[in-house]
Amino acid sequence: MTALASAANHLDDLAGNLSSLSDLHAYNLRVDPGNFVLLSHIIQVVLATHFPDDFTAEVQAASDKFLAIVSAVLTSKYR
Repeated sequence: MTALASAANHLDDLAGNLSSLSDLHAYNLRVDPGNFVLLSHIIQVVLATHFPDDFTAEVQAASDKFLAIVSAVLTSKYR
């Protein structure tokens, strides 16, 4: 979650900000890239469950877009 907070603070350079984390997941941990999509959905479900009044359709759309971009950056080293 700290990496997501850092990514949110560095939207202009997500790839640079998440580069070391991407390397770790791709080369050392060898995480299946499909797990990033699952984690994104789980994060959104948890947010919606804990903050139902604040997690509006607009917030869901924005968080989905942000997490999809983060997932794409994290899986870029797999190619």
